[in-house]
Amino acid sequence: MILIAAVAIIWFYRDSQKPKTKEVPYIYISGEAQGTTYNITYSDDENRNFKQEIDSILNQFDLSLSTYIKNSEIAKFNKADSFQFKSPYFYPVLEKSKEIHEASNGAFDPTVYPLIEAWGFGPEKVDFPDSSRIEEIKAYVGFEYINFTRQKVLKEKDKVSLDFNAIAQGYSIDVIFDFLKSKNVQDMMVELGGELRVSGKNENGDLWSIGIDDPKTEADQQAKRVAIIKLDNEAISTSGNYRKFFVYEGKKYGHSINPKTGYPIQRDIISSTVVAPSCMEADAWSTAFMVTGLEQAKEILSQQDHLKAFFIYEDADGELQQYTTENLGGNIIL
Repeated sequence: MILIAAVAIIWFYRDSQKPKTKEVPYIYISGEAQGTTYNITYSDDENRNFKQEIDSILNQFDLSLSTYIKNSEIAKFNKADSFQFKSPYFYPVLEKSKEIHEASNGAFDPTVYPLIEAWGFGPEKVDFPDSSRIEEIKAYVGFEYINFTRQKVLKEKDKVSLDFNAIAQGYSIDVIFDFLKSKNVQDMMVELGGELRVSGKNENGDLWSIGIDDPKTEADQQAKRVAIIKLDNEAISTSGNYRKFFVYEGKKYGHSINPKTGYPIQRDIISSTVVAPSCMEADAWSTAFMVTGLEQAKEILSQQDHLKAFFIYEDADGELQQYTTENLGGNIIL
């Protein structure tokens, strides 16, 4: 009995000396930015709430790259021949845009802004453009008409205008992600407008799982999922014309514009999902592949092995099909 008591005392003593596993709280933050909403989840053993800092960052980001803010840096450039930017956000987007423009053979082109305006997808609503108007605008659409340094961007042609909506939202997610990393946050999900980037694990200790919507789901119905993608310290973006479009004389026109033709795209891919190391890349490439179409997208992906992709496309008979890159492996559930 004395021995049992002694062993029990020793066990309880040793147990009391063991470091207790601390349950790290998860913080949930949401708000509005860039004409949409954001949702951020992260774990922090200090239980810190960074909403005020995040809102401030997103506000400063919009003052640099939003075409919907009249006094933003990009709006000022669009009205001038050149512009010397002061924010830290302008140059990284220019640099990455040039890289993806070249790698996509011009399918990704931020100078498409005048065409976006002409088709009524900009801040102002306009009448349906005729073919002569489109041809006129195409004369000053092309990223080769832009030159830039780390401090300045200038036009090689009059009327050239920039629109970073197909890359800036992803980049803003990267900016918030990096901010949280600087605060030693390891497990997080940063989502804005449906695009997101993750690190570590979710609250259940699993990889973050993201659902891909069925593009045929009606707008007034609850979205159906056609796939689940697990992210391992990655970013994801989905582009498609099944949500944002208009109908003119019985024909549907999506918001993605082909910079080479000047017209809304009529390609086989109707939903383009890209997984990449950064959300800026995922955002831009998901748009670019909507423009390239399936076969050219496959060729590009064979050269860009850091990208993963999942496409929903229409075959020659109008039937929906799916394409998945092999490097998604077991991280996609269909």
